[in-house]
Amino acid sequence: MKNSLLFVYALALSFIGLLFMSSASLFEAEKTIGDPYFFIKRQLLWLILGIIVMLITSKLNLNLVKENSFRFYLLSVIFLILVLIPGIGVKVLGARRQIDLGFFNFQPSELFKLASVIFFSYLFTLPEHRNISSLFLYLGLPLILIILEPNLSTTLLIALIVTAIYFLSGAKITNLFLVGLILTVFAAIFIFTSPYRLNRVKTLLQQQNNQDLSYHSEQIILSLASGGISGKGFANSDHKYKFLPKISTDSILAIIGEETGFIGLALITYLFLILISRLMRLSQVAKDDYEKLLVGGIAVWIALQGLINFAAIVALIPLTGIPFPFIAYGGSSLINLFAALGLAINIEKKYSQLLYSNHDRHSKNSAHRHSHHSRR
Repeated sequence: MKNSLLFVYALALSFIGLLFMSSASLFEAEKTIGDPYFFIKRQLLWLILGIIVMLITSKLNLNLVKENSFRFYLLSVIFLILVLIPGIGVKVLGARRQIDLGFFNFQPSELFKLASVIFFSYLFTLPEHRNISSLFLYLGLPLILIILEPNLSTTLLIALIVTAIYFLSGAKITNLFLVGLILTVFAAIFIFTSPYRLNRVKTLLQQQNNQDLSYHSEQIILSLASGGISGKGFANSDHKYKFLPKISTDSILAIIGEETGFIGLALITYLFLILISRLMRLSQVAKDDYEKLLVGGIAVWIALQGLINFAAIVALIPLTGIPFPFIAYGGSSLINLFAALGLAINIEKKYSQLLYSNHDRHSKNSAHRHSHHSRR
């Protein structure tokens, strides 16, 4: 594990999240729960649990993971059903997205992200299932269950992740266009039949037409803008006291931007991109089709989730509740991300020599081209 760059990058992002949550969440936690250290204590606990889970998944036999992928998929679907049952699922702000386990609110849709990457990566290695019929057969019910929570943003995220895995498996471009069209139609139906979602789309269109931002988006933009190039300094955010919504989840990047400025957000973006780059490079050097799709799916999951959160804080899309990977508060998200990372590390150990040799070769080629250009 000490030689895994994937672990180093993910841990660095997680510690950045803990560092800024240690000051940013104090007011929010005191106001909502009565314990100023509630969020930081929970996030630290979940980080430890996540690392333990990662250590376990990094040592699993991948053949067993593949062989039991359908059972894991079924288990995650059962949890998606359970969360909708009154008395089991916890209703918060009109939505049933969590199951109260006493010490921990478990979110089944986060588990299904992991299950979908594991299962569909295997499914699409089978030629007889590398088709649209299998995609909709196995993805349809879980997406409907998540929509019923309701949680459209997570539904769309999972649909995009699975579609990307389908594409990476070698699906025909025409099939991908058909999948995109069907998903777009269903998304439009669910948006226009829900006054709440329709209102959010109207707000977004107003923003794009340079009209007034929503209050929450406006405060996030103001927080980011006030950070400037180098920020106000650690723990010196003004907006964390009463202006920003969901500081520890949706708005944590805005706080980091306010306190560290463009430089701080650029560092986070760099760590985030090299983590994705490392995963994609690992997907390319892997020899086994299942390993390729599994690592590629994990990379797409982390990349899309980060991109959606980034887009929300700069008001390109409405706030979605999708947390930024490894940094934002949330036990279900953090633990499942580390579980997925452990599987990637499992494969990374197998191909470490190839990864380093490819990197060294790329560096030498770049140096050679630079030297040749200089001589010219």
